[in-house]
Amino acid sequence: MKPGETELLRLRNQTNAVGALAELVWNAIDADAKNIHVDWIENEMLGVESITINDDGHGIVYDEKDLGSHPFASLGDSDKHTVNHQSPEGRILHGRFGKGRIRALALGGVITWDTVYAKTPKTNRRYTIKGVVGEASLQLATPKNSKKSTGTEVTVEHVSEKGNTLDATSVRRRFSLIFSEHLSNYSDIAIYIQGEKLRPEAMISKRYLIGTETTQLEPSGKIGWQLRCLHWKEPVADSRGKLFLCDSNQLVIGEHELALRGSEEYTFYLDCAKAREWEDDGLIALKDDAQQVFLEARLKAHRFLRKTFQERAESLAEELSEQRIYPFPSASKSREVERQKRMFSEMALHIKQNIGSYEKMNLDNKRLLFKLLQGMLELQPKKAVEILNSSLKMSAEDRKALLRLAEGAPV
Repeated sequence: MKPGETELLRLRNQTNAVGALAELVWNAIDADAKNIHVDWIENEMLGVESITINDDGHGIVYDEKDLGSHPFASLGDSDKHTVNHQSPEGRILHGRFGKGRIRALALGGVITWDTVYAKTPKTNRRYTIKGVVGEASLQLATPKNSKKSTGTEVTVEHVSEKGNTLDATSVRRRFSLIFSEHLSNYSDIAIYIQGEKLRPEAMISKRYLIGTETTQLEPSGKIGWQLRCLHWKEPVADSRGKLFLCDSNQLVIGEHELALRGSEEYTFYLDCAKAREWEDDGLIALKDDAQQVFLEARLKAHRFLRKTFQERAESLAEELSEQRIYPFPSASKSREVERQKRMFSEMALHIKQNIGSYEKMNLDNKRLLFKLLQGMLELQPKKAVEILNSSLKMSAEDRKALLRLAEGAPV
């Protein structure tokens, strides 16, 4: 085993099932596949019997005269970082260090790659690669001529406990977060989950470029980065508190906690040229430059969320006015009433987002609810904030913002 391989096996143990599937899909994309099918078969106990990832890419080339050059010759090593960082058809490569196939071992005890590649323009060769969890090597079969088209089918057997957690809805949702930007850049790629084509664009409401920044560091100098955001049409629970770290080509390299509440409808992407370097050894939490950039990105994301929350609160107030259940007179322009209106709009949006029965309430019940809220804001605004906070468990930032308004801070 080459140095560092034990560390890479640790990656297998830390990888979840969807993350492992995503790595196999990235391998197919790097092989210039246009159609990638991810399927699994359930057994009678509703567990996952086997998993397959099938693609029509260029296959895994095997130079039979130089076995040491094979991409799988050493676990955790890859020639992608030693060559031009593009696929034969010009796609930006995602993988660089061969970690994807290590992470794939998280799915099950035995993984087989059945691959066909073009030895010459007229001759295709087919062979298999078999990996078994716990073994330090992979078994490569002897290639034979084949009439099949190029491509690779990965089969996972003896599915692990992690692999048994797969369900189509979760995989589609997570894949939309991971692959949305790449599918937007390469429209010829189609990913199918259990036979259904992945369509992230149908789920996206709007894209935002929040800003391009430069972080000043001593003594290493400057790091440039940009923060992007996707606003989803519906809340995406799996994106809550997440930050997707991307390289300068906007390829997702890693996933990290952003620790921001109120981000269920948003996904943040941090693009930075140092992303691959940071993620290389799995010790990003110990890298001061990465953590400084993350801190600044979190503050920027928080300000963005705060601004969009206020905009949505104003939009909700207009909606309630059209429904004639807005409890404030439109004619009043006093500073005090404007402050109450601002508090009301934000608190009403918290109620709409966090009370599951809100959408089922009829207009009369909503009118009563909002009239009571308006009365509380007029008599005891701080008390109203604390009641809402105890019921909905708002973030500290949201609670603080409402309390500032209750104390008379400028609107």
